[in-house]
Amino acid sequence: MTPFQEIERDLEWRESEMAVLRILLAADNISDREKLVLFRAAWALLYAHYEGFCKFALTVYFDALQNTGKLCKNLPAKTQAFALNNSLKSIRSLPTPDLISRILNFEIEFMESAVNFPEVDTEPNLWPNTLGSLLEDADITIESLSAHNRALATLVNRRNKIAHGERDMIPEYSYYIGFEDAVKTVMYDLALAIDEKMAL
Repeated sequence: MTPFQEIERDLEWRESEMAVLRILLAADNISDREKLVLFRAAWALLYAHYEGFCKFALTVYFDALQNTGKLCKNLPAKTQAFALNNSLKSIRSLPTPDLISRILNFEIEFMESAVNFPEVDTEPNLWPNTLGSLLEDADITIESLSAHNRALATLVNRRNKIAHGERDMIPEYSYYIGFEDAVKTVMYDLALAIDEKMAL
């Protein structure tokens, strides 16, 4: 299975799950209380799929890039920095003589070696700026991120309110669907951008 096929398969099951919830949200034969519960679940699930897919897709991308055996020196500077972040942190804490030795051997030890990426960290919440930083590390640009920045930030806020037990909820189908569309656009654009990068 190619990296894009893995990403595509992940996207498909997520979209199927969102579609089932969408059908339930649009139903007329449920009480207002039931609808409110469904909307709380829908917002939480939408966030889970947004964060889960972005982390999965970027992990697949970095794993595929690592499996090519490319040398660190042949990657864009931001991607090099992401790959070397943990190593650089450990070098900084060395005693001075060891630090000097590692600096002198840096080119051979790190830049001339096959790249090795750390785990993709979405932090406690995948705010749009956090996703933007991860995309910069991957040398990937998706236009829809800035276009849907506000919607994604609202989604993260809404998910946090649900997680902390707040009951403030807007049980309107059309309002929710606007956010789902924004999330799906970002997810699809990320998948396509990764596919284009892997084709280079």
